[in-house]
Amino acid sequence: MYEGRSPVFSGKRKRFTVFCAVGAFCLFLSLPSGVDAALSLRRKVPDLVEVFNPVPARGDFILPMPCGAGMAFRAAGVRAGGFLEDFVTDFGCRSCARTGGGYYESSYRAALGAPLSASDLPQDALLLPPEDAPGEYFFYLIGKYEISNFQWKAIMEGWCPSDSAPMSSEDALPRTGLTWIEALNFASAYTEWLLRNAPEALPKFAGDSKNTAYLRLPTETEWEYAARGAQAALAGVFQNKEFFPLEEGLDYKDYAVFRPDGAGGPEEVLPIGSKRPNPLGLYDTAGNAAEMVIDNFRFSLGGRLHGSAGGVIRKGGSFLSSTAEIMPGRREEVAPFLAHGANRVRDLGARLVVSGINTPQGERPLELAREWRARDSGEKAGADGPARPLEEIDRLLAWAGDSGKRDILERLRNAFQDRDAAFAEEHVGRADELIRGALFMLESVRNYAVRHKEMRERLEECLKTGGQADKGENREQISDAVRDMENYRVYCVELRASVEAALHFYRRAVEDALNFSPLLFEARMKAMRVEFMDDDLLNANMRVQADIYERHTRMAREGSEAALLTSKFLLRDILPDNLHPGLVNAD
Repeated sequence: MYEGRSPVFSGKRKRFTVFCAVGAFCLFLSLPSGVDAALSLRRKVPDLVEVFNPVPARGDFILPMPCGAGMAFRAAGVRAGGFLEDFVTDFGCRSCARTGGGYYESSYRAALGAPLSASDLPQDALLLPPEDAPGEYFFYLIGKYEISNFQWKAIMEGWCPSDSAPMSSEDALPRTGLTWIEALNFASAYTEWLLRNAPEALPKFAGDSKNTAYLRLPTETEWEYAARGAQAALAGVFQNKEFFPLEEGLDYKDYAVFRPDGAGGPEEVLPIGSKRPNPLGLYDTAGNAAEMVIDNFRFSLGGRLHGSAGGVIRKGGSFLSSTAEIMPGRREEVAPFLAHGANRVRDLGARLVVSGINTPQGERPLELAREWRARDSGEKAGADGPARPLEEIDRLLAWAGDSGKRDILERLRNAFQDRDAAFAEEHVGRADELIRGALFMLESVRNYAVRHKEMRERLEECLKTGGQADKGENREQISDAVRDMENYRVYCVELRASVEAALHFYRRAVEDALNFSPLLFEARMKAMRVEFMDDDLLNANMRVQADIYERHTRMAREGSEAALLTSKFLLRDILPDNLHPGLVNAD
């Protein structure tokens, strides 16, 4: 493994760096602000760190590179209930200012997962999830910056700066003009360099000595999720189709190198890390160099991606882009080849991700098998019965000697296996719908009870006002109070009925939960808790309701007397004491 540094970074390095810094500062003083200042920044001769991690921060994951340099990554965490779960949300955007281009911009529903668990990554890279957040995250690592010219030359050309070939101002700029194939080759070459020179640096799977993580281009969903801030963004950010949340008092220009509408901008890319980072700590996901991903471009139609795989997807916009074009959901198609040959776009670069395979050896197969058993159609039914068709076909296969018969049985087995997989997915969906419905019924009970309490308090106030009639109070005021009393009495009756109706549907949800196996129900409750992890009042309430629903379902499954689930029992268990009067306690 190469561990040395070039002589330019020894004794001469400090003098060289100081000289360059003084020269750049003097040049800066001689220039006006705005574009000239940006050009001054671009022309500054960088130090070694400035070509791969100019803004170090806690949580950076650094993979080594030649010349004593590296590549910085940040951990993007995807909330899920397990390896077979994923995060489903809307990607793309609805209004990225492209007239008549709905097939580009229509948002689409897509799922995102990640193959690395927290145990596969070093702890100093895992700033998130925060210590106080329950649930599980699965990870991929994404480049903190776009690939720089220096990093490209170090891997693809074996170049390190020296006295005869010193570093230049171009080395801190994003590598642009790449073809999609060249970007893939860079990721492959860098992975192979790491396996030869620093194999311990790549994340490993627990208990697996054969497989390792590797570098590649991000998928479009990985890129967009990270560009919007991933797990570090505010709750609900993926319903915001425009940008990640900005810090107070800041604007797009503080985060992106681009051309604001009606304004000028830099004519070329700026060094990596020139602007502010997004919530995840990534730089230049908006503007500077546009970035390619590993997917082919597909139309976005009817909430899904079309089946025709086209050219290269371009994301994030560049220094040539308008405000609309730097939005994370914006999608562009770039032709990989033109009539004259490979298409090299002068403002298109890339960043890498560190990922891995979904089925490594070691401890993962046992975990995947456990999760699959929770979804398996036979176990979901939760009832004893005849052997499933797959088991019968396996017995026939063991007896069949004729190759023709075996071929027929194999095709039949595959058909049943596909059917079981589809049924399993559908069954999981029904369990999720049941649980969500039960939690919202509990929330409805609580909300109706709160409104009932308010109506009772208003009724009591009216009763006090009406009681002043014999004391010579204003007759008109008393008449209004009497009318209000009747209204509040009606409201109280209606709200008690609403509470009882919500309890009826909730009671049915407890009973229906018994149609699912305990293993599946436990797994789906765990997934629901992950879904409601955000730190707001609704999600906090839903976590409380999840505990209540799980408790009642367990009681019903065990057949306890309390599981008769009478209204009085449920209301005492669901509502705090201050909401009991008029609902639990007799008037």
